[in-house]
Amino acid sequence: MADDLDAFARACRDTSRQLRRLPRELRAALSSEVQPRVAVPLAAKIANAYAGPWAAPLAASTKARKLADPTVVIGGRRRVVSGGASGRQLVYGATWGGGGVRVSTVTRRTRNGGRPATYKAKTTRQFRGKANDRIFPTIRANGVWILDEFADIVDDVIRKGVTNG
Repeated sequence: MADDLDAFARACRDTSRQLRRLPRELRAALSSEVQPRVAVPLAAKIANAYAGPWAAPLAASTKARKLADPTVVIGGRRRVVSGGASGRQLVYGATWGGGGVRVSTVTRRTRNGGRPATYKAKTTRQFRGKANDRIFPTIRANGVWILDEFADIVDDVIRKGVTNG
């Protein structure tokens, strides 16, 4: 899975690099079509996939950018919760689990009424339970739609640019 994701990331970077070589007018036309038809719906799908207590701030920190390729930015440095956590910190914690480790002393009663036993446990209380990745599965589930829609937009914009130019 990690190799597939790395290959996809390399292909996206290569495509983005190739798009920067297009004339400025074509890039502007692409960005005005790509954002509303691909990036905004994808950002909405990712925002709707969040669940749990952090869903609203995570959805608020998921935004579509106006670029020649479909770009969705998730996170950011802006503080989105009252505790002072940024969108980036919430995305990381909600996706891969808690980052900080707290060492707590836990006291447990013994069954036979003897002295209580204590031990130390490493815990994090901010993101309890297992990690809950919603971003990558949503992108994977919509990957074919994203690529088909983007290819149609590129074909249309280039065809219009060639016939007008």
